[in-house]
Amino acid sequence: MYHGDSGVRQLWEVACMRLKGVLNPVTYEQIVHNILPLRIETDNVYLGISDSFFGDWLNDNYGVDISKALKDIDGISYSYVFEEGYRGEDIEDAEPDTGAAEAHVKSVIKPMVPRGCNAQHTFDNFAVGEENRYSYTAARTAAENPGLYNPLYIYGGTGLGKTHLLQAVAHHVLSLNPAAVVKYVTCEEFLNCYVASIKNQKMGEFRDSFREVDVLLVDDVHFLSTKTQLQEEFFNTFNALYNHNKQIIMTSDKQPAEIHGLEERLVSRFESGLTTEIFPPGFETRLAILQLVQEKHLIKIDEAVLRFVASRISSSVRRLIGSLTRLVAYASVSNVQVTELMAEELLRPLFEEEQSSKNITIEAIQKAVSEHFELSRSDILGSQRPRNMAEPRMLAMYLCRELTNHSFPEIGQAFNKNHATVMNAVKKIPGLCIKDEKLRRSAEIIKRRLRSN
Repeated sequence: MYHGDSGVRQLWEVACMRLKGVLNPVTYEQIVHNILPLRIETDNVYLGISDSFFGDWLNDNYGVDISKALKDIDGISYSYVFEEGYRGEDIEDAEPDTGAAEAHVKSVIKPMVPRGCNAQHTFDNFAVGEENRYSYTAARTAAENPGLYNPLYIYGGTGLGKTHLLQAVAHHVLSLNPAAVVKYVTCEEFLNCYVASIKNQKMGEFRDSFREVDVLLVDDVHFLSTKTQLQEEFFNTFNALYNHNKQIIMTSDKQPAEIHGLEERLVSRFESGLTTEIFPPGFETRLAILQLVQEKHLIKIDEAVLRFVASRISSSVRRLIGSLTRLVAYASVSNVQVTELMAEELLRPLFEEEQSSKNITIEAIQKAVSEHFELSRSDILGSQRPRNMAEPRMLAMYLCRELTNHSFPEIGQAFNKNHATVMNAVKKIPGLCIKDEKLRRSAEIIKRRLRSN
């Protein structure tokens, strides 16, 4: 019978010897060096892994082999249980019975993923572009200097990276200070915990769990809308943390004042710190995201195909990454090099979703921009260069590139300009929006109007 830390390592060594006999060397190394033996409870062996994706992959492909390797060890057939949030690539081979080995294992084997967070949602895995640079910098600064921006409120459309940034803060804070108490929760989970605490008469425990933290990260706070009691509890939690200079970071798809049914006092609290918006990524950022995600895959998609996908999907980072996952899966199963033609066929449903979510014309954009800035359409299409005409004209070109699938030359033709002029506008507008709050708000208002039509 195996007991304690050395016991579970010895048991796992036996299992590994068996696995080595049935797996090819590359697969064996891939598996063994990314699984950490944690403990034994009754007949269950608890194994530490990085995340659910790796766990699902192991279960689907090598679950039977692992189960067989754990059968009939000293007369006991063990079952395995995966626990996420561990990493083992830095563990060196060592004799399990030595004190040095135990100390080394204990120093390296520790939870690396904050509860509820995706292991991949780190700052290193976040592609930074002009559209999200301000939000990225604010989030990173808040993680390194808790309380400096308090609260930090990040808003923007669905699938643009708000959750990624929020969870990256959790990772970063704990990497700098493992003793920090960091709590990440969606607003819906906050509601569920609140309701459960009322039902089980454990309000004290509920409040302590949210108020005795160093960093509180709340996703989708627009979920507070019209929930009076929940807003009262959140207000009190917010004040308790704020008064002790504990960092609060929230995300939403709307600005505080735009959340229907949100009490004025909460709007005031949310707006009292730093509010920043994430915009849909431009082509260069979308391509960088695909390149960054691709680094984690063994199978590589041709650069030309990545550019093709980046040019066709612009509304959602989530949809963008999903398209790459689909291509990688197809290439893996079919053992072929994916071409643009294949990508067009494989991603047709995603492209159709993208187009239906847009369905906006160049003419509609020109009209919306001219009306917003109180200009005539001829002003937008003309060549006069005073700022009150030049910036709206560049904004209109930028929106055409972002909200339609038209090429630079096609957009240029619609504005009586060459493609280089359009490219320049598309490059400049994100930076101008960051510097000019009025222009940024104008861009958002116009986009919302176009998407709602």
